[in-house]
Amino acid sequence: MSKPKQHSESTFSKRLLWFVGLWLLGVGGTVLLALPFRLLIAAAMHYQR
Repeated sequence: MSKPKQHSESTFSKRLLWFVGLWLLGVGGTVLLALPFRLLIAAAMHYQR
């Protein structure tokens, strides 16, 4: 009876690991996508003065 519980915990931990990994990948991708725009805006504000 303990074997299905172990399998269930293993599946949950794998799903949690995938969720956290994909979430971090999405956040990192968003930061990398937004970084050039932030730099462009900062450069435009610098040259505006």
